Amino acid sequence: MMKKMKKAAAVILAAAMILSLCAFGASAAKRPTYLLLGDSIAYGQGIVNSRDACYGRIVANTNNYNYANDAISGTTSGALLLLLKDDEIIKDVKKADIITISTGGNDFLTRNWIGMGLKGIATGNYSDLDPIVAKYKKNLTSIIKRIGKLNPKATVIVQTIYNPHNDIWTDAFQQGVDRMNAAIKAVKKATGGFEIANVGAVISGHPEYIAIDTIHPNAKGNIAIAEYMLKFLKKLGLGTKTVPVIKVQPVSIAS
Repeated sequence: MMKKMKKAAAVILAAAMILSLCAFGASAAKRPTYLLLGDSIAYGQGIVNSRDACYGRIVANTNNYNYANDAISGTTSGALLLLLKDDEIIKDVKKADIITISTGGNDFLTRNWIGMGLKGIATGNYSDLDPIVAKYKKNLTSIIKRIGKLNPKATVIVQTIYNPHNDIWTDAFQQGVDRMNAAIKAVKKATGGFEIANVGAVISGHPEYIAIDTIHPNAKGNIAIAEYMLKFLKKLGLGTKTVPVIKVQPVSIAS
């Protein structure tokens, strides 16, 4: 009798463990998947532990999302469009429920920004920026359409571009930022395929949020973006929490 009782208890325990694992798997599968695409801002270049502590990871941890980050430092809008033909990235896009895109800043930085900025400061004419913005607008339109074909059910969010400068470059850089953000609004009006997260307003004018490299958000900046994004996602009905859960403290780069 005792042996039969032990055997029955073992069977019940095994069944309970299987049901528990199945429930966990089902729970994980039901969690929204949050994907970041784009450049070094989304990658978390301004902190040393970007994998575990960038703003995307903080948002995912707080809202209990499944998480993937396919952002690559240095990516331009044109490069992102090409990356959307990569099999692994296509797979991630198709699985995602929420996709955040950060792109545009490198479109300037890779096109002799210093020369254009100095010319603009000297002459007050920033028309050299216009062809870059036009190309960005075309690329962003293609990016949105491409993602829409791959995953029409995903909520796509495009982050506005911020001005990291608080120095002699502030006004010149703002010329580019304003043009790019106007292009984002124009693409949204034309396609209607995404939401706009005004990350630019979070970081611009806050030198305390900028890393020592003078470009990327530091630890405080990543937390500030995470706080903004949590509120933004809650307004969209995609999250419930607004106070970030920081499992790993972000650490700013030192040089």
